[in-house]
Amino acid sequence: METSFVTTGLFNALQPINILAITAGTAIGIVVGSLPGLSATMALALLLPLTFSMPADTGLCMMAALYLAAMYGGSISAIILRTPGTPAAAATVMDGFPMGARGEAGRALGISLSASLVGGLVSGIALLTAAPFLGQLVLLFGPVELFAIAVLGITMIGTLTKGSPIKGLLSGALGLLLAMVGMDSTTGTARFTADNINLFSGIPFTVALIGLFSIPQAIALAEQSTTGQQVTNQISDRILPRLREFIGMLPNILRSSVIGIVTGVIPGTGGDTASWFAYNEAKRFAKDKSRFGKGDPAGVAAPEAANNAVVGGALIPTIALGIPGSSSTAVLLGALMVHGILPGPTLLTEHGEITYTLIWAVILANIPLFLIGLLMTRMCIYVTKVPKMVVAVVIVVLSIVGSLAINNNMFDVWMMLGFGAVGYVFDRAGIPTAPLVIGLVLGSLLDSSLAQSLLIGFGSWSVFLKSPVAAVLLFIALLSVLQATPLFRMLGRKRVAKTQSSGVDA
Repeated sequence: METSFVTTGLFNALQPINILAITAGTAIGIVVGSLPGLSATMALALLLPLTFSMPADTGLCMMAALYLAAMYGGSISAIILRTPGTPAAAATVMDGFPMGARGEAGRALGISLSASLVGGLVSGIALLTAAPFLGQLVLLFGPVELFAIAVLGITMIGTLTKGSPIKGLLSGALGLLLAMVGMDSTTGTARFTADNINLFSGIPFTVALIGLFSIPQAIALAEQSTTGQQVTNQISDRILPRLREFIGMLPNILRSSVIGIVTGVIPGTGGDTASWFAYNEAKRFAKDKSRFGKGDPAGVAAPEAANNAVVGGALIPTIALGIPGSSSTAVLLGALMVHGILPGPTLLTEHGEITYTLIWAVILANIPLFLIGLLMTRMCIYVTKVPKMVVAVVIVVLSIVGSLAINNNMFDVWMMLGFGAVGYVFDRAGIPTAPLVIGLVLGSLLDSSLAQSLLIGFGSWSVFLKSPVAAVLLFIALLSVLQATPLFRMLGRKRVAKTQSSGVDA
């Protein structure tokens, strides 16, 4: 069965309309990624309404290509402006900008593009290889196990997010509460709608995404519009690295790709975490560590290979379990929901054709990424000079148009702006937005699987302990929550302090 899905997925991805969608998504992703301050998640949220009228496979191909390309695009402004275009490109600044400052911007971008190509291909192949095995595994999952997966997804995303774990869990809980708005899937009664007919079908996921990710970013860009930037004025040197140089960097690139895949599999982490991890490992393996931070090509190749490899890694738990590995994959799950495909383990069985099309799109998108990146690298220096205020206004306009286009209803626009205000407050308060999004995504799965599980157990909660898989998953979720408690963290700090004092005494 899996072999049939693999072949059908490849055939679908190679359809002319899907190839065109992959190419268009790649071009958009590179441009969006190169604009400082924007993110792949924000671009995906804005693109989502445009895919409504497309077939599911075409829309997903476009969004997957955009996700992959935006990772590379972030390195353009990191190297030219010393401002990472996306959070995942933050580590690239360390050696990318010094290379650009000494007249090697083209070489730095070429290394970034080559490393991104390898990282994307390696992670795509890893995803394709892992998917059939995972497809067999998830056949064992029923409603009880699905509930445990949903709980685990919420707790892991909340506690693995940077900053306060408590804030992450609160954000995830708020997402779950918002997912409960609308008609109860079991009884058909309205919940938390305030008798507003616009809420009877629940909170539109796309509206929430656009508001949470786009409006706060537009406000942040407007606030930064008065700050000056250091700019590389032109790219005149050779772009692609020579074969000998590329082969010399290949071990570093492959190691960083593996780091990116493994990091991406862990829910709550992202390209920025993988990039810094890969950068540190590249420095640790380097013969001359003093060159790092001064324009070492290895310091560009490592983070760029890692952040593109995160794409395939983050899609592994997304496809296998319905647990988004990052905010961007949460938006991709939202795209599936828009097309009537419920996230969860059934993606690999009931919707295997669409799922494998998405996997092949991730692999095939690396080809236009390399070709378009090669053509656009010299031109993107002008893209990075677009004033931030102009970008902010364009984002707000696109957000309003996208929200209105969903149901042609002004209520959605006001709701989008409301979520935008929530996102802005969250950013200022240091509360992560990703757990809220994950709560919205997994809320419906948690709600329906809980009702089904209690029916199976005749109303007894012990049904979750009778399934070994569910019991283990819920135990892991409990450990994740305990890690977030002040007592657990205090004990951890005492243990570290004791270890350090023992080392000093020795």
